[in-house]
Amino acid sequence: MKQKYIVFLFVISFGLSITVVKAQDKKITGTVTATGENEGLPGVSILAKESGRGVATDLDGKYEINLRDGENTLEFSFIGFRKQVVEIGNRSVIDVVLKEDVESLDEVVVIGYGSVRKSDLTGSVSSVKSDDIVKIPAANPAQALQGKVAGLQVNSASGAPGAQPVLRLRGVGTFGNAAPVYVVDGVILDDVSFLTAADIESIEVLKDASAISMYGSRGANGVVLISTKRGKTEKPQINVNTEFSIQTVPDQIDLLNGPQFGQIVNEIRPGTYNNVNALPNTDWQSQIFSPALIQNHQVSASGKKDDFSYFFSAGYFEQDGIIDKSNFQRLTIRLNNEYRITERVRVGNNISLAPSRQQNTAGDAVFQSYRAQPIVEPFTEDGSYSEVPGVGNPLASIEYNNSFNRAMRTVGNLFLEVEPIDGLVAKSSFGVDLNNSRNESFTPVYFVSPQQQNDISRLNKGFGEFSTLLWENTLNYSKEIDVHRIDAVGGFTMQDTRSESFGVGALNILRDSPDFWYINPNNINENSVSNSVDFNQNYSMISYLGRVNYSYDERFLLTGTFRVDGSSKFLENNRYAAFPSVAAGWNIINEAFMEQFDFFTNLKIRASWGRTGNDRVPYDRAYSRVLNQIDGVFGNPPEIQAGATYGVFGNPDLVWETTTQSDIGLEIGLFNNKLIAEFDYFHRVTDDILVDLAVPGYQGNGPGALITFNAGSVLNRGLEFNVSYRDNIGDFSYKVGALGNTLHNEVLAISGIGGEGDELVGGLVFNRFVTRSTVGLPVGYFYGFETDGVFQNQGEVDAYPSQSAAGPGDLRYVDTNGDGRITQADRTYLGSAIPDLIYGFNFELNWKQLSMSADFQGELGRQLYNAKESIRPDLYNFEAHVLDRWRGEGTSNTQPRPTEGGYNWQPSDRFVQDGSYLRLRNLTLGYTLRQSTTERMRMKNARVYVSGTNLLTLTSFSGFSPEFASESVLANGLDLGGYPVTAIYSVGLNLTF
Repeated sequence: MKQKYIVFLFVISFGLSITVVKAQDKKITGTVTATGENEGLPGVSILAKESGRGVATDLDGKYEINLRDGENTLEFSFIGFRKQVVEIGNRSVIDVVLKEDVESLDEVVVIGYGSVRKSDLTGSVSSVKSDDIVKIPAANPAQALQGKVAGLQVNSASGAPGAQPVLRLRGVGTFGNAAPVYVVDGVILDDVSFLTAADIESIEVLKDASAISMYGSRGANGVVLISTKRGKTEKPQINVNTEFSIQTVPDQIDLLNGPQFGQIVNEIRPGTYNNVNALPNTDWQSQIFSPALIQNHQVSASGKKDDFSYFFSAGYFEQDGIIDKSNFQRLTIRLNNEYRITERVRVGNNISLAPSRQQNTAGDAVFQSYRAQPIVEPFTEDGSYSEVPGVGNPLASIEYNNSFNRAMRTVGNLFLEVEPIDGLVAKSSFGVDLNNSRNESFTPVYFVSPQQQNDISRLNKGFGEFSTLLWENTLNYSKEIDVHRIDAVGGFTMQDTRSESFGVGALNILRDSPDFWYINPNNINENSVSNSVDFNQNYSMISYLGRVNYSYDERFLLTGTFRVDGSSKFLENNRYAAFPSVAAGWNIINEAFMEQFDFFTNLKIRASWGRTGNDRVPYDRAYSRVLNQIDGVFGNPPEIQAGATYGVFGNPDLVWETTTQSDIGLEIGLFNNKLIAEFDYFHRVTDDILVDLAVPGYQGNGPGALITFNAGSVLNRGLEFNVSYRDNIGDFSYKVGALGNTLHNEVLAISGIGGEGDELVGGLVFNRFVTRSTVGLPVGYFYGFETDGVFQNQGEVDAYPSQSAAGPGDLRYVDTNGDGRITQADRTYLGSAIPDLIYGFNFELNWKQLSMSADFQGELGRQLYNAKESIRPDLYNFEAHVLDRWRGEGTSNTQPRPTEGGYNWQPSDRFVQDGSYLRLRNLTLGYTLRQSTTERMRMKNARVYVSGTNLLTLTSFSGFSPEFASESVLANGLDLGGYPVTAIYSVGLNLTF
């Protein structure tokens, strides 16, 4: 065994700084061995924990270290073994036996209302550590989960500064809000936009029913648990992290230039231009996009002494947009404290304050630049903005748009823990999520063209308050008796959520300067005054919960969970629902017959079944509504009288959505856990889905009225995998990994009362719905005409089913129902934005002080709808593929003749593209200074790095990025020309004192 570890001596010898001093206080000697081995371990790192000074063991595993005053603790560490910390006391000889590091078995995993050893876990849980979270320079740390968790899809709704990611865990199981819930240090939240990534210790994603059922109705779409950092070391520690980045648009959309556009226009409108080569050539995308900066800084101080631990941090994040007048700034202050009042009483707090400011650029500027004719110069000779036919000048839209959001977010909790007897802990926690926001927008008087003008200045202001109060009370009990181990938790929680908003507008502001953006009685627009609530954020909930984890002889595991939720969104008879789960596991590795298979480190199978619920609908849907402020004419003489009238029926019979999920998992560890693999198969069915459906007008609701019903069922099933291998060769260590999941999504049922109860439509594009949900197909699939080439001559047109608007050079739509006509009834399934496979792979390399890591992620079997191209009410610019157009018989059977609108622009598979992609998500190269250098600088650690994010994307999709998504599951995958996702190049510095 000695020869096996000799090579590691050089790793430590180069990495440790052995400082020679003239005066020493105490000499400690000893030998380091491994469990079950008589020979010493060479190259083991021994550090004085208080100062960081250290030595390494020799070829025989022996060491000698001279300690100074104040150095009373030694830390022993070696690759492949558990770190061990030893108090010196009065000893001068300290021999240490290191245990092999089987972290995948003994790692503690955070789960709902507690934690459990990984070896005792019966549910499906994925963990992401802080080192992976801080790699991505993003305002929202949830974006760092992309490609890091099997079963989790992370997409971007927009690349604008401060935009929130869209998360889907194990598919789409509802027609409404399908986002997972977040739990930060015990506080239940809908988003984590206030968090700084550097404050996070770890993120656990709970996936199966056994793991998430402790959160009952909140866990229907999965749970993301976030634990922030706390004080650990006795000696105070200060960390400084700073990073600067620059953003660029990785790929612009391939559009026609000026002469090419003129050529196409001449084919549509013959004789328009005499010399197309003399036309101007404006690249509107280059006009609005420019490189932009990101800066991200954080400083923290932490420590732990006697009965008190603390963690304090302050972070600042600022992102400028690649489009002018887009910006996001956030300051985050965090304070995590714990106080042990007595041996059995502990109190603490986790508090975060996050003021932020966001500037929003013109929302349609990107779409305008896509459609703007390239033959128009941006400015006229006198320097004013040019008129751009049909769409308006995107530069003017940006210039005259002034929109700001300001917010103050406070999230945290105070808790008290009492341990009346050994093993029993009572905890009470009071948490809050408070958000006070303010938004304002100003539009000055301007004139660019009759289409693009504003004749009177307008100012709008809005104020909002949102609050969630959460009171949780739990009892945790742990007990070991011989081969039996029991961990149980029970309790009740209460949550109250409230919101209110107020808005008012003004006209004819005195001056355009922000100093004059005020509303007063002289300029108020009375029709703009509003006072309302968010119907999704006004409710109360009470819950009762319980869980028991039982382990027998480290081999057999059993978990039972039960939760009852009561929501004010349902009427009394349907208010409460129960959500049980049961799970079992078998640690095969601990069976006696496994001793002969010494290459196995871990082997476990587990299975779970359970139910969770969902109540994510507006709180008033159970009630019939009354419309106020309805004027009527009454009396003699007739006069206008204020009144009210019947609005829309409510549905008092609404009940909870219920998701039933089964999971079977296999965990494998080989060769001292160098190779780790985890596999899960899940089957998830959501019934009684809450959905708005149309009802017949004769019921008195008026045309187009929607009423909420429990009217749907959706299936998701798939296979997840996560495999990694790590090893070290001399002073070189590496780790490679791959993860992913397959996904099958299918609507099992949609039903309502009369009307269009058998389908749901969405994705309104140019007054036509292009997405649909029906039984037997995925949620929100693309819906349109299937094409079968291009008509080459009039004879083909005459021989085909009736298409009165078609001629040679036009698309040939398929008569799918065989009735001899092309009608709306021939529209059919064209693909889905839900991918068949979501995957990621990564590797890490370390050599001496150098480190490199690369993360890749991608999706397969996903289709996207190029909606921006299909919107054609006028003559706009074209994508470059129009150059391959039909120009006569035999010239093209894929690209129709160019037209400025009409027949060829109907919803069809012409606009459906393959959205599969592979992306180099992050590449980081770092260098850690030698300890001898950092000691001279009075630091414990110093690291510099460079990194790139979204560096390379391999895809056939023609848009800016194939990863975009919508919060609406019924209208997902529609490319409407939104804000591009950027490539980011960063340089950073990490210091520890």
